[in-house]
Amino acid sequence: FWMWGLAMAIEMPAIVSKGHLSKVRENAGLFALSALLGFLVNVASFLVIKRTSSIMLKLMGTARNAGLVLFSALFLGEVVTATQAFGYSVCLGFFGLYNYYKMNKM
Repeated sequence: FWMWGLAMAIEMPAIVSKGHLSKVRENAGLFALSALLGFLVNVASFLVIKRTSSIMLKLMGTARNAGLVLFSALFLGEVVTATQAFGYSVCLGFFGLYNYYKMNKM
């Protein structure tokens, strides 16, 4: 929250002088939607932590990133080296193992 004041002091004069503030007005709906989605991400993170733990939130973020890279490589033609693919696969595999053991309370 404190970054808002710093951004206003440092960035706002340049935004106003270059006329970029009009882009916010022109796309007010998109900016509002972006703010709403950001808020919902924070609510979802809170609920994940409340239901599970902060470690699970971190693991889910790591698995999501690895899954996104693998999806990009498999379906979008993104170039990934064998070492990178192995690392992402290991990450996803251990995420699955963690969930398996967590569900079976080993």
